[in-house]
Amino acid sequence: MNLRPMTEADLPRVSSAWNATLTYDQFTEQRFGQITLGDPNYEPEGMPLAESDTGDILGFSACVLRREVVGKDGGGSQDGFDHAYLKGFFAIPGEAGHDAGAKLIAAAESYARSANKRWLVLSEYDVSYAYPGLDVRYERLRDLLMQNGFQDTYTIECVAADLHALDLPRMLEETWATMPADVKLATWDPSMLPAMRNFVAEGEMPGWFPIGWEEHYQRRVDHRLILTKADEIVAWAQFGSQKPTAGFGPILVLPRLRGKNYGGLLLLEAMLRARAAGSDHMLAQWANTGFYIRYGWSIVRRFAVLRKDLTQQKGDSR
Repeated sequence: MNLRPMTEADLPRVSSAWNATLTYDQFTEQRFGQITLGDPNYEPEGMPLAESDTGDILGFSACVLRREVVGKDGGGSQDGFDHAYLKGFFAIPGEAGHDAGAKLIAAAESYARSANKRWLVLSEYDVSYAYPGLDVRYERLRDLLMQNGFQDTYTIECVAADLHALDLPRMLEETWATMPADVKLATWDPSMLPAMRNFVAEGEMPGWFPIGWEEHYQRRVDHRLILTKADEIVAWAQFGSQKPTAGFGPILVLPRLRGKNYGGLLLLEAMLRARAAGSDHMLAQWANTGFYIRYGWSIVRRFAVLRKDLTQQKGDSR
């Protein structure tokens, strides 16, 4: 068995092995390359593949970390600076795959320790991520990770809504009735940039507004919703109108103004607009589940977030 950094020439074989193993997370070769080698925080030693002596792919791991707080993506924060992220991982079934998986995990740990990181987390990584965590249906891989010192910490969920099963105009009207008179809804326009800078600073979500975010806000965007109150931006959301399933998110309400239905207003408005554009369903990944359930959504996928404390020695159960 051999471990070596994955190269661009390896993408066809590794993405094919990924798709054969992770049946709920399918990627084209191009998208797989964007997620792995195209990550701003990519370093070759963080993305090894495991091959058999005859050259067959046995597994792959994609571990990323930030050398400075903000990282090369500009979205890091102090709270997560001691984390390395196992953003992608698979090992084929069978004894050879099991052994390869253990070696790939050990390589990710060594890489993370070399950068003085305390935690190795699968996944929580929100830049070009393959998944927010490990789909709970991958029981074999979860067992393998836990056998190698990972702990199952919590669950991230994806939610979806049937846009034709809900009385969206009525729901939206009722939500508007709770709004003060000075609350206004708009689609993004570059003239809002000064107020948006204040919103971004107070919202404290650097992963959604990394360094250089203003470059993407230089033109009008109809799928970017802005809620203002007395000329202050208080909430923001993005959505798509793909067919048949539109995407929703991210969404952010200023922390000091939550609990006032601002987020619900943006959600319902996005749902109604996506339906008008021809979408039948809407999907939100990495969701605040309780928020969406209140508006008729349901859980469609669950992901386990696993992590390992790299300061503990093998057999240390503290």
